[in-house]
Amino acid sequence: MKRRFCLVIVLSAAFASGVVAQVNSDSKKRLAWELGSNLSLSAILYAENGDQALVNRRFAAARTAAGGLGIKIPDLPAKAGDRIKDSATILNFLLARTGTPIGNILQQNLGPEHAAIFEIALKSNILLMLYGPGESTTTTIANVIRNRRPTTKLPNAMTDKLLQLIDRQATYAEVKSELFTIHEFAPPFIAVIEFNDNGENFYASKDYVASAAEFTKAIAIDATGPEYYFGRARAYLQLEKHVAAIADYSKVIQLKGSSATVARNLPLVYHNRGLCYGLISKNPLAIADLTNAIKLKPDYASAYKVRGLVYKRMGNAKLSNADLQTAERLQPGITK
Repeated sequence: MKRRFCLVIVLSAAFASGVVAQVNSDSKKRLAWELGSNLSLSAILYAENGDQALVNRRFAAARTAAGGLGIKIPDLPAKAGDRIKDSATILNFLLARTGTPIGNILQQNLGPEHAAIFEIALKSNILLMLYGPGESTTTTIANVIRNRRPTTKLPNAMTDKLLQLIDRQATYAEVKSELFTIHEFAPPFIAVIEFNDNGENFYASKDYVASAAEFTKAIAIDATGPEYYFGRARAYLQLEKHVAAIADYSKVIQLKGSSATVARNLPLVYHNRGLCYGLISKNPLAIADLTNAIKLKPDYASAYKVRGLVYKRMGNAKLSNADLQTAERLQPGITK
């Protein structure tokens, strides 16, 4: 009874504070998570006789997410007034009446990634009702999360701590706290990964307008991610939006310390920004960036070539010839 009472209190507090935030509905994977998360949370609170207004709000959020995926979900089942029977009814509702059919629809319409994301969101919350250190049901749910993680293509770090807590038979309070953390941060996290992946895929297929749009969506969620500015800058460069590309590359340089990957790509960042400066005749700025690229990567043939061309435009034949010769030596044929 103590655990049940605590569950109602913490779920009510979580619902009241809007733990599961809504983000950009263009992300179908985010909608899959929102559907599983809100559906399970509302049903669990309903089973535990929580605040009906909060149940309604979360269930409405589940239906909104379902609608975005072209799915309809049935009403919550009637309760008999017997806690054990009502818990069984709710579990059947979550697993048999909604979980399996929705998973099948997502699998068919959107693919296994969306179905797996939905399943983890739905079943992880069931631990709020059924968690017990070392119990078989807990182990079963943990195995579902473990087995579905590769299919979601989300970082394992997202659920590592939860699984570690389960493995060491942590307290209910510890597991509950981690569940709320996951369900609070998962929606925007999933959305930003999807938008980034879309941006990369569109760039690879040379749809630079769509690529820039996807990275813009990612930036709207996480304005501190240098990778998203880097991706959008590349698309802008291809679209000949040189001023916009310069702004994004400048943001990458500003944020470089937050990403080891971007830090490794700094020679390319300086090269591309220098190229953009050259294309809009900001020659001194172009020289400065291309020189930085060469300092970071002394064998950067393209940086020597572009700097040589900028020097040529500035009328400095000596420096131009020196750079173009170095570029040709490093990469024969590059100046032809």
